[in-house]
Formats: sequence, C-alpha cells, structure tokens
Amino acid sequence: MLAYVDYSLPKLFNEGSVMLLVGFSVMAFFVSPLSPLDRRVQERLVACYLPAICAWLLLVQFQHHLGRSGRFSWMMNSGICYAFGLAFSLRLLRQSCGWLRAEGAVFSALYTLMILAGEALRPAMIST
Repeated sequence: MLAYVDYSLPKLFNEGSVMLLVGFSVMAFFVSPLSPLDRRVQERLVACYLPAICAWLLLVQFQHHLGRSGRFSWMMNSGICYAFGLAFSLRLLRQSCGWLRAEGAVFSALYTLMILAGEALRPAMIST
C-alpha cells in the first residue's frame, strides 16, 4: 500500500462542510414548525434522520485517512454531524412518545458519547 503525505495548508472547513450544513439545514426545515408537513410525518422523518446520520458517520466520515491538512476539516464535519444528530434526537426525546421517545433517548446517548469521546474516534493520521 502506498502512503500519501499531504503537505497542503490546514483547512478549518471544506466543500463537504458547506454541503453538510446546507443538507442538514434543509432536513431541519422539514421538521420545524415552519414546515407544512403534519407533526406525525415530521416525527417519522426525524426517526429516519437519526440512523441515517449515524450510518453516514460510520461508513463515510470515519473511513478517511488523514494528512495534516484534513484533520481540522474532518473534525468540523464530524462536529456538524454530532450537533445535528444530537439536536434531532433531543427533538424526538422532547416532543414525542412511545418508541419514538425511546429512539430519541438511545441516539441522544450515542451522540453525546461520540462528542465526549472525540479524540478516541478520530481515524489514524499519517505522519512522517
């Protein structure tokens, strides 16, 4: 396997960060009080958002091998996902009942653990 060493300047965010913010903002609009959707439909959407964010984190975000320049943008992208995931799970925890509330509790605990274990969850960084 060939090693890739990145000598570019560190970036705080990249085009992926902007796309995440825009995408999550659109998702948040569909479950906000301004949305024309019914409240039950909004709750089911949030219930689908939570595993989708978690799966994206595990399948895409954690698979990157970083150079020095990608670490900060990786941290920013992960932080965006953690923040929106925790916000969506707290919405379910506060405004729903039954299995949706249980799903909100499970995912709020999961995203809180991901935030607290931030350094341990980072992928290995290539160094020279």
